[in-house]
Amino acid sequence: MTTYFFACSYPLAPSSVVEPGNWGRIVRMYNTAGFGNPWVLFREEVLEQVRTAYYPDKPGRLDGIFLCDSEVQLRDFLSSSGRSLDMVYEVTLTDETAPLHRGCLTHLDFAQQENLSTFTSKAHDYWSGGNVQRAEILTTSSIKIISRI
Repeated sequence: MTTYFFACSYPLAPSSVVEPGNWGRIVRMYNTAGFGNPWVLFREEVLEQVRTAYYPDKPGRLDGIFLCDSEVQLRDFLSSSGRSLDMVYEVTLTDETAPLHRGCLTHLDFAQQENLSTFTSKAHDYWSGGNVQRAEILTTSSIKIISRI
């Protein structure tokens, strides 16, 4: 049984199960009345278009859940993304056969100037899984909380 590390802003008890898809739920609520970053919405749309066209066996980001291989990696992510309120959990997958992808968070960062071409190139880099320096694990499995760290 492989363990991973997960973060969220609410307390969970051991044996709690977290369903995938929360990021997708949030992104799907973005709107023109000022909720959400339109560049994040655009990035996620490009990532999904590239995934379905070229990497269809990879799990979709909007239907998945995001994990890290180690507590150190997760704390680095939380620090760099300003998520100081999140709690850290050790978890396992409820379905070890669910698709799993290791992508590089660097390919999700925004440069000073982005456009369709740069987002598309970054999407291919993310989905190809090569040269992963800051890993994020994406799966469509739900997760089971082992413990809060």
